[in-house]
Amino acid sequence: MEKVKKTINFLGRLKWLGLFLGALMCILTQPRLGDIWSVILGTVAGVGFMFICENERKNVICDHVAEDLHGAMEKGGYRDAVFEIKLMKPGMIIRVYAIGAGADEETLLCNNIIVKQIAKSWYRERVWITQIVSVDSEDDIEDARKALDDELIEDLKKMKNAAKKNGGNKDGE
Repeated sequence: MEKVKKTINFLGRLKWLGLFLGALMCILTQPRLGDIWSVILGTVAGVGFMFICENERKNVICDHVAEDLHGAMEKGGYRDAVFEIKLMKPGMIIRVYAIGAGADEETLLCNNIIVKQIAKSWYRERVWITQIVSVDSEDDIEDARKALDDELIEDLKKMKNAAKKNGGNKDGE
């Protein structure tokens, strides 16, 4: 866990090296290519480096979260689960497709395992939405994903409308 946090922090700081590398490329290519091309190449190099570091940081986070939650599910007796993690500005959206969980009681048990694991984890502040669904097989995941997408969109619309109402009440409207 500490190693993952250190790696994430390191990649977060390392990405800013892209500004220096882009400026260095700009300076070194300017005599041969001219001002315009050196600025373009320096910008592409710097932004590209920052993009690569940020994507790797996100991959490390997602991999760790998936491994952590999968380990908790295995301890609870559920081996077949597919995790889908999306990183957005407000936080992570974690989807768990419990394959063959079957009855509602088993799905609730899976839900409890996931919620407890997130609650005691270091990444709990980064989790925005958690969706857990039981599917019969991996073939059903795509249909479940579409249903969860629709549900998520509706929930986000409700949250947006509630925020507008609350914001309007503060202004005396």
